[in-house]
Amino acid sequence: MSRSPVFNKHVISYGLYDWASSPMPTLHATFVFAVYFTTTVMPEGGTVAWSQMTALAAFIVAFLSPFTGAMADRHAMRKTFLMVVTAIGVVSGASLWLIKPDPSYAAMAIIISAINIVMMELAFVFYNALLPGISTKENMGKVSGFSWGVGYIGAIACLALALAVFVLPETPPFGLDKNMAEHVRVTMPLAAIWLLLFSLPLFLFVPEGKKAEGSFMTTLKEGWFVVRKTPGLLRFLIARVFYADALVTLFAFGGIFAAKVFGFAQTDVLIFAILLNITAGIGAIFGGWADDRLGAITTIRLSLIALVLAGTIIILSSSAMVFWVIGGVLGVFVGPVQSASRSHVARMSPPGTEARVFGFMMLTGKATAFIGPLLYGWIVLASGQERYGMAVVIVLLMIGLMLLKSAPRDAKT
Repeated sequence: MSRSPVFNKHVISYGLYDWASSPMPTLHATFVFAVYFTTTVMPEGGTVAWSQMTALAAFIVAFLSPFTGAMADRHAMRKTFLMVVTAIGVVSGASLWLIKPDPSYAAMAIIISAINIVMMELAFVFYNALLPGISTKENMGKVSGFSWGVGYIGAIACLALALAVFVLPETPPFGLDKNMAEHVRVTMPLAAIWLLLFSLPLFLFVPEGKKAEGSFMTTLKEGWFVVRKTPGLLRFLIARVFYADALVTLFAFGGIFAAKVFGFAQTDVLIFAILLNITAGIGAIFGGWADDRLGAITTIRLSLIALVLAGTIIILSSSAMVFWVIGGVLGVFVGPVQSASRSHVARMSPPGTEARVFGFMMLTGKATAFIGPLLYGWIVLASGQERYGMAVVIVLLMIGLMLLKSAPRDAKT
């Protein structure tokens, strides 16, 4: 297996999976289908229903990720597991086309959405675990940042295609009926086809990695042992619980917030999504550079500070222009947090334990990930104010930042 130069066939194929998979949660859970569901399918109580579904999906992922990660490690089946959850993600994503603009479809939408979210989240347990096999500790930050950046660019390309071909035209192609929101619903089959096609290079060219030794239960126990005994890893994962929960909440309700607080139409939401993904992609790539030079922990800390400041300005502002500008700035710092977190954990994971450690990373990230969405929904239900709900994000980011102060700063090597 070749590990040099940095951007070889393995790395490019690995990055293409981010390109393939990023449009699905972007179009589904954040900017298009979530907005469609809460404003059109279920305008009364839709935000609360969506928040409860998101919380349940997070709980399921928290339960499954360490077990599936351990199984993938034990049998060296990371790619096989990734293929299965990707296939289910494709089918469930395409099935959201069936959801018509009528409250009678709300239950079906919730069930299919939960399945899709769980599958796409589990995919990253196995996807992340492949990172050490196609990079070194010295270039892992660059490779991780590259793949995150490619993912954002993929989301931009798919969003732009959806906007130009289906959403903007007065007369949509293929006889799509705007009165039945078919020009919006069709974006989900688009994301599914995108995922199917562009994920193929990973399955063809990325190496599987080493098989872990031991029984299934031993693998699970050793995974916990690795997390507990690796200096600083457990403390980092605890801090990550909070800022990852903040990002889950931000992604789940960012589009809904824009639509309900600033009156964004679906076209506005899509354009904002493109802007956000452009800035996030730039941030992820430069974040990879910062990761390798400043260290992952320093990169994450600086990014969290910027996210707190930008988020606070957005919540306090009533200007749509401020939302556009500061929202774009906010995107710059989302990518480095995600990319540096992944590379930090990958660097700290002993060889052969990657999927187990990433499984526990998902567990710590998802075990409480239902709290943010639930709090958002409950606060909005009690106050009627989306702004108050979004304040949950700021609180969680600040807690994560404070806990991160005790994490070691030796993540560069």
